[in-house]
Amino acid sequence: MIPISSVHVWEGASVRRTLTDVEGAANFLLIKWPSGMMDTPAHRAAQVAALDVLGGHRSPEEFRRALTVAAGEAGILVEDAAPMAAKSVRRRR
Repeated sequence: MIPISSVHVWEGASVRRTLTDVEGAANFLLIKWPSGMMDTPAHRAAQVAALDVLGGHRSPEEFRRALTVAAGEAGILVEDAAPMAAKSVRRRR
């Protein structure tokens, strides 16, 4: 696994997920990403960045930046994420 600094995202309305490696984050981009925000330029850029890191052509930090931009665009980026005590927490409304 290729580690990245943690990126915290919302998976659904109430589950917060922490992405800590390129492979896991790439899987999230492909399978768990909000369907209405798939295939945007930022989402595609993050997917390409993941493939580039896995192929040894980009740094994990570049992928993390692309991932956070895409997550912000999709409205799933957790801002100011404090360390989590449990795997998931309820999202406040």
